[in-house]
Amino acid sequence: MRATRRRGASALVATLLLAVATVTLASVPPRPLRSVVTLVHALGLRVATDWLAVVALLSLGERVATGEESITRATVRRLALAVFVGGVAIEASPLVRLVAEPSAVTTTVLVEEVAGALQEGLFAAGLFVGTAAGGAALRDALGDRAGGGLPLAPSERRLPRVSPRAVGRVARVMGVAAGLWFGIEVASRLALGVPYFWLAVGESAVGGLGGAVDYGVLIVAFLALAVDGADARSVVGGAAAVWLVLVVLGIAVGVLSAGLGVVLVGATATPMGAVEAAGMGLWPAPDSWAQLLATGTFLAGAAGLWVVQRTVPERGGPEPSAAVDDSGAPR
Repeated sequence: MRATRRRGASALVATLLLAVATVTLASVPPRPLRSVVTLVHALGLRVATDWLAVVALLSLGERVATGEESITRATVRRLALAVFVGGVAIEASPLVRLVAEPSAVTTTVLVEEVAGALQEGLFAAGLFVGTAAGGAALRDALGDRAGGGLPLAPSERRLPRVSPRAVGRVARVMGVAAGLWFGIEVASRLALGVPYFWLAVGESAVGGLGGAVDYGVLIVAFLALAVDGADARSVVGGAAAVWLVLVVLGIAVGVLSAGLGVVLVGATATPMGAVEAAGMGLWPAPDSWAQLLATGTFLAGAAGLWVVQRTVPERGGPEPSAAVDDSGAPR
């Protein structure tokens, strides 16, 4: 029962933070009420998908913190499948409204919505699997320094001990997710017909890389919390670091896409106008919704982890006293 309450409390904190972030982003700068409602609906799909991954991670975090249940590959697979299926269902939910409308749903809209739902579900599941795989590699790398429960190995260092092996494991997982995302994107574009094949391939590759980088940053940040623990310093500093790294890497991906656009113009029959229209070479602004929502996802997970740490007693600590009767025997 206590474990259920802890999970509920951490999930509630994460949900409230993501809800506040969604409404804030939709309302600033001030917008008409109808515009706010529309944006909350659009942003809410991304928030809800990330929320599934965050709640699944909190479930694993509590198992590590308490040590009451072992984490097996089957457990990770089941939770990853639940995150993927749930994410796809959330992202595909607008199709229900479109199908219910009197007008027929065009093939283009249907293909784009289904492909987008699969892609978002993939990255949400990748966020969960990458964190689980990185955490396992991290515990192996820490060895004797990894204590029982969470945090794994708190220290006074400015930078947490996130091993290169754990980062490499995260990169492999997100590479697989990005590859699948790329395959779905290219297949959907070819199915709809594209005037410039290599532009579609290049744009899809940049999109997959950008998503993998964004979620990879979140995973490494969550692993840093697992090592040092979630407190005011690590949560605030981690959120600032996540935002800054996302901005810097977003610029790097934009520069890479600009170079790829130049290569496409020079090596293929793709005109410069098509490259510019596709947005090759652009990078997200520091205050864009994508950057801020990713930071909000980190804050939600960090707050939920903080709740788990605060409510789980330390290993070896005093157990709650059992009620006894007059004879001294436990009831």
